[in-house]
Amino acid sequence: MKHAVTYLEQFMEKSDMANKGTVLLATVKGDVHDIGKNLVDIILSNNGFKVINLGIKVATPELIEGYKQYNPDFIGLSGLLVKSAQMMVATAQDLKTSGINCPILVGGAALSNKFTRLRISPQYDGAVIYCKDAMNGLSVSNDIINPELLKTITHDLALETDKIIAEESITIPSTTPKIRVAPAQISHDMPIPNPPDLLPHVLKNYPLEEIFEFINPQMLYVRHLGYRGRWEDAIKTKDENAIKLMNSVQSVKDEILSKNLLTANAIFKFFPCNSDENSILIKANTKGQQSHKITFGRQSDRDGLCLSDFIMPTSRSITDYTCMFLTTVGTDVISISEQWKQEGRLLDSHILQVLALESAEGFAELLHQKIRTMWGIGDLANTTYTDLHRANYHGKRYSFGYPACPRLEDQRLLFDLLDVSPNLNVDLTEGYMMDPEASVSAMVFHHPDAKYFNLSSEDIEELERLLN
Repeated sequence: MKHAVTYLEQFMEKSDMANKGTVLLATVKGDVHDIGKNLVDIILSNNGFKVINLGIKVATPELIEGYKQYNPDFIGLSGLLVKSAQMMVATAQDLKTSGINCPILVGGAALSNKFTRLRISPQYDGAVIYCKDAMNGLSVSNDIINPELLKTITHDLALETDKIIAEESITIPSTTPKIRVAPAQISHDMPIPNPPDLLPHVLKNYPLEEIFEFINPQMLYVRHLGYRGRWEDAIKTKDENAIKLMNSVQSVKDEILSKNLLTANAIFKFFPCNSDENSILIKANTKGQQSHKITFGRQSDRDGLCLSDFIMPTSRSITDYTCMFLTTVGTDVISISEQWKQEGRLLDSHILQVLALESAEGFAELLHQKIRTMWGIGDLANTTYTDLHRANYHGKRYSFGYPACPRLEDQRLLFDLLDVSPNLNVDLTEGYMMDPEASVSAMVFHHPDAKYFNLSSEDIEELERLLN
């Protein structure tokens, strides 16, 4: 479509090329995630909108300056994690203070319509509209550029906001107090596997051909590239659309390899540690250095689990071990993908960014497998890639910012313990997100009973109260 429009523009009068409207796009302050916003950019620009893409980590003053310069019809704000959703609240407040009241479209994995109505909308004078995905964003954009429709939408949203706020304020008295479950009792009556060493291991220019094998195809093709259905079944039945998409991805892979467009690097290290109630005490490897403490949340219901349960307690006087690692792929992804967009290679540009993201995930899977082998808890001989993607192996890895360890701030300790910045070209934003986006970090636990679990919002609030 983009190629066709570009070709036809030379034959069109200026009035024929008038755009539907102008949108100012930005990933909020502290957030480096770019793929979703760029997909919105592509879809809106191909459907008649003029898109001003301010990029990532956009602070409010930059957004306000962009508004004054371009006078957009509406603003699009993107962000992936919970901290980004909180930043949208502050951004809405700052825009209101600056006298801006054009419609705002918000989107991101941690957002919901309820959060938008309860938290963001009350801080702003104009319409704030939650968009669940890029195509929903296009539909909303087409509606709000019509003044009459915008009036109706704004009125309906105001009523919806009032209704949700009223529902939230209703409290139903409980006849029985909420009973907190007892903390989980995890057995440690098994040998502690010893790591081979306590030294940092830095991997540079790791072969991408090997990493590509570990990419989860369901995540790559279905979640990121929009294929509808089960990918494995589509390949088995040789679905025409699936084959076409797979060929497009393979073409980008070939170009990445032939031109060395992406570089895969990693660092990992084993650490002695023990647990103390809800905390893990990570012991420094050098004399004179203090131990480091990470406190996790505990489930108040369900299994009563906390990540510290999977580490040998200090009362047993036996040293346990954990491992930390970080993988990163492609520091130049954004600049290359932007160049391809300018050349009209829109699908290739999106595939490149997606491949970088999923290669970092695949590298994490590959490295975790190597760590298990070094630890003496290697996988069974018949373990498949599908088993790896489903975490069907001994032990688990957990990343900060996710359900079992939601405090993204603890990422700083991982960076310090691994000496990430001197060894890899990866930094933390002020919101503790990794830059570049195609990076994965984790703590690895060897305990055979380790599993994935969620914390409730009440559990997270209790954790933050204890730490503050």
